[in-house]
Amino acid sequence: MQDESFPCVIDAIFAKLAVRYGATWLRQWDGVDMNLVKSDWGSELSGFAQNLEPLRYALRHLPERCPNVSQFRAIANNCPLPEFQRLPAPLANERVVAEQIAKQTELKQALAPRIDPKQWAKTLIARHQAGERLAPAQLRFACEALGMEVIA
Repeated sequence: MQDESFPCVIDAIFAKLAVRYGATWLRQWDGVDMNLVKSDWGSELSGFAQNLEPLRYALRHLPERCPNVSQFRAIANNCPLPEFQRLPAPLANERVVAEQIAKQTELKQALAPRIDPKQWAKTLIARHQAGERLAPAQLRFACEALGMEVIA
């Protein structure tokens, strides 16, 4: 939806082009309702309604010959993006950073598993020693995991 003031922008563009190109500009619309022409330009340029800088750029970079609306829009689309100055990164408060690292370390320790990663092997050896019959591969892998000689 274009701004209600956008037709005024189109009128200003047409005025600038009439001054720049004179009779050549006006002759190309002979026999055509100027309101229809302006409406077409307004429709084609409506994408610039919220940011008029590309239209200003196009008016500053007009070609030698009268542009049609497509050519004018192409010039506007060549408008360079604005350059913004970078703000310096905010400095971190060392005390707050240290507190956050401590909290994260505590949380990591609290969530860390408290089980022995070789508990499975110890359990298998205990089952074997209790008289349970295990597959030879189970017994061999358990002994290897615990650094023991394979129990027969």
